[in-house]
Amino acid sequence: MKLKIIGLIIVALVMTACNAVENESTSGSMLEIVSLTGKDLEGKEGSTTVFSDVLTNGSIINDNGVAALRATPLDPLMPENEITPYMDVMVDQIEVEFRRTDGRNVEGVDVPYRFTQPVSMLVSFSQETEIPFVLIRHVAKLEAPLLALREVPSREFILQLVAVVTIHGKDLGGHRVSPVTGYISVWCGNFADPETTTSTGK
Repeated sequence: MKLKIIGLIIVALVMTACNAVENESTSGSMLEIVSLTGKDLEGKEGSTTVFSDVLTNGSIINDNGVAALRATPLDPLMPENEITPYMDVMVDQIEVEFRRTDGRNVEGVDVPYRFTQPVSMLVSFSQETEIPFVLIRHVAKLEAPLLALREVPSREFILQLVAVVTIHGKDLGGHRVSPVTGYISVWCGNFADPETTTSTGK
């Protein structure tokens, strides 16, 4: 009898540990990151590598990213006729933190400080949704390590970062979904500003 009870306990433990996503969620929905993109060196959207200029024409501006998201059932075998509007997901928070590939990850020294931004964007089952968010804050360009990139001797130096983007939300029934995390490469430097030409009429 004792062996039977022990066996049932082991089975229960295995079943509860088999899906980490289910363990972190009280919802029947989950979020998927389709892509994380930003602007390339020419300022064009849709790049999987973001180029962050620490000083642009004498000004300091944010660098933004775009998260393309999709909501899906936590159960991949759920019939479509059982999906309800209450399973759509309201994204309410995006966290951004930074890492370096060389392992030097002290915030405010080696990498910018992490930050959290509140959002309110509905991600439905019917379509892919794009959510714009701040990737590099302007205040980060006034602090180490990005501030040092403004100096003339560092114009040819590029700081390569990996931005870790974690997205939180809840379904329309009020149940939290499991946070989903994606990564995007960010190259920071004091890039040359586009040359401007002026013409005068004669």
